[in-house]
Formats: sequence, C-alpha cells, structure tokens
Amino acid sequence: MLIGQSGFAFWNPIVWVIAFIVVMAIAFFFRSRGQKKYKKDTAQTKIFLSGEEVPEAEERHVRADNVYWGFFETLKGYYSVILRPHTGIINDYIIWFIAVIAVIAIIIFIAGVV
Repeated sequence: MLIGQSGFAFWNPIVWVIAFIVVMAIAFFFRSRGQKKYKKDTAQTKIFLSGEEVPEAEERHVRADNVYWGFFETLKGYYSVILRPHTGIINDYIIWFIAVIAVIAIIIFIAGVV
C-alpha cells in the first residue's frame, strides 16, 4: 500500500511528488518574472559595498580563527586536548572509525550473550 500512517506522520509518495511539482512550478513562475535587463559579466555583477571600493579577495576574506576566536579562547582547554588526535590524514580517521565500530560490536555482543 502506498499510504503509510503512524501516530506521528503521514506518508503518501504521490501526494509528496505532486506537492513538490506544484512548489517548483510556483518557484519557476516567480523566477521567470525577474529582471530581464540583467547582463552577466558586466558591472552589474560586481560587489556593491555601499559605494566604497571593494578590497581584493585576500583582504576581504575573514579567516575562521578570527571569527571563532571567542569560542576557541573560552574552550582552549577542551580544544587543546581534542585537536591532538586530529592529524588530517584520512587513514587515521578510518582506523578510529573501525576501532569505535569494533568496540560497539563487542559491547552489543556481550550485552546479547548476558
């Protein structure tokens, strides 16, 4: 049967597909009514910064450590410990993943036997 009901939700794929098509048609309608004068690769595509000269890309890039400085400074004790095992090498992450899965499997096996 296509209709599934539970105490929390309603699921009918046909209804959801029709709703998706209707929403996409409405979105396309509003998008098609946009400005026709827009020209790509002209001054219209330049960044507007309240009439100020726009700095070069390197100068306007905000580094993440500047944005999150307060978080890192407040949680310095936590981050100094947690960043040590993060090497950035995918093999290390896969080994951690396999080790955690193995520990979980052992716990589930022991819990199932007992």
